[in-house]
Amino acid sequence: MANWTQKKQLLAIAGGAGAICLLAAGGVYHAQVQIEELGRITLEKQQAITVAEGKIAQIPTLEKEVIILRENLAEYVKILPDTKELVAFVRMLNQFERQSGIVGTGLVQKATRADKSKDRFLAIEYTYDMTATLWQFLKFVNLVENYERFVSIVDFSIQTGGKGKNEDTRDGDIVHTMRVTMQTYTYNGKPAGKEVEIPDYAAQREALREEIWKRMQAIRIDKYEHRGHQGRRDIFVDPRERGDLRNQGPSPAEQRALVEKYVGEVTRLREILQRMRRPDTTLFEQYALEKGLREGIERLGSEVVVGEGRLSYAPYRLRWAREVIGPLEDLRQQIHDVARTEQKRADPFLPMPELEQMVAEMERDCGSGMLEEAKRRYEAVSNRLNVPTTDPRYALAVAAKAWHHKASTALDFKTMDIRVQGVVVNRGGRSGVLLNGEVYEEGDYVSDDLLVKLVEEEQVWFVFRGLTLVRTM
Repeated sequence: MANWTQKKQLLAIAGGAGAICLLAAGGVYHAQVQIEELGRITLEKQQAITVAEGKIAQIPTLEKEVIILRENLAEYVKILPDTKELVAFVRMLNQFERQSGIVGTGLVQKATRADKSKDRFLAIEYTYDMTATLWQFLKFVNLVENYERFVSIVDFSIQTGGKGKNEDTRDGDIVHTMRVTMQTYTYNGKPAGKEVEIPDYAAQREALREEIWKRMQAIRIDKYEHRGHQGRRDIFVDPRERGDLRNQGPSPAEQRALVEKYVGEVTRLREILQRMRRPDTTLFEQYALEKGLREGIERLGSEVVVGEGRLSYAPYRLRWAREVIGPLEDLRQQIHDVARTEQKRADPFLPMPELEQMVAEMERDCGSGMLEEAKRRYEAVSNRLNVPTTDPRYALAVAAKAWHHKASTALDFKTMDIRVQGVVVNRGGRSGVLLNGEVYEEGDYVSDDLLVKLVEEEQVWFVFRGLTLVRTM
């Protein structure tokens, strides 16, 4: 009996120990699962932190882009008129009518939707009826397309005139009946939410001024200027009756030679413009080429007016308009654009790298005797070297001016009539030199700004305008 009781006790103890082991194993397993879950969560947090750090690192770049876009927003949307400016546009059409010579006969605005306040952009269309010659119509179209606000001619129709006995003409050209459809948009600039505040906005905007200006230039829309008749005929009029073969003025051969002469002149000016735009052309060469181009355009512009009056043969007049007048106007416009870009330049002075390059090249030119080249480099950009004393480029500007003074002084000295006819070298006293038949000793002034400094057996040293120069025997 006792043995059975002992066995029961042993079994109970073994069962309890087994249960405790099972509970311990379950606890270990649960703890391991918790550890793995915590590890996974930790890894996810670390990845989220890495992503957040990457976004934080991008904040300065994003702030710069936001500042640039905010500052240029007015340029992006100013081509779109608001509701008030639509009235001004209608008045502008009346001005365009007077400038082009057309006669308006009706203006109708297409109805817009009632829920326009919900749209950021709203299209508005006008139908405009008129009577005009072909050239008046083209000028009107050009004025509309070049209007400062975005206005596009999306459709037009032409009913040709000149078919009856009582044909209507203006300045010798047939009048047609036309209709154009113009389209523009209004912009609702109300913000959708609160703008994000950027720390030190004013300081960052000032630091990004040049980049803002560059982005603004990219917004500009190139314009085409209509140049009028230029010897062309109205394509809507029968050209079979011609009166262009008049037997007056120069002969056809002389007229052809005149056209080819000025076509060659225009080609030469175009080549100068191409050389200006080549990437290997230095800044100073560009200024010299630009000066020559401006002078050439000015001279040619006065000559072509006289030349055109000598042309009576229509094919030559047409070629004159296409190959002389048109390209010349293109060149004049491109030079005008260059001047306008220079006027809008944020910094009116020569950039530091270009100024350093110019000083180095002037020093090299003066050292190798290329005085004219050194002088030309300076004078080509002299209007961009008047930097203030507080500017870090001031020292370089002073150095460039000094080299220009040396080159100019040396060139003036070189052209002076100084004939060294003999020298007397006195080792114990002042030596003398015979110049242009007169004797001068060391220390004597030949003129107000020319001093004999030193006389040697084979050369004479002079001081001219503060610069020491040498003449050899």
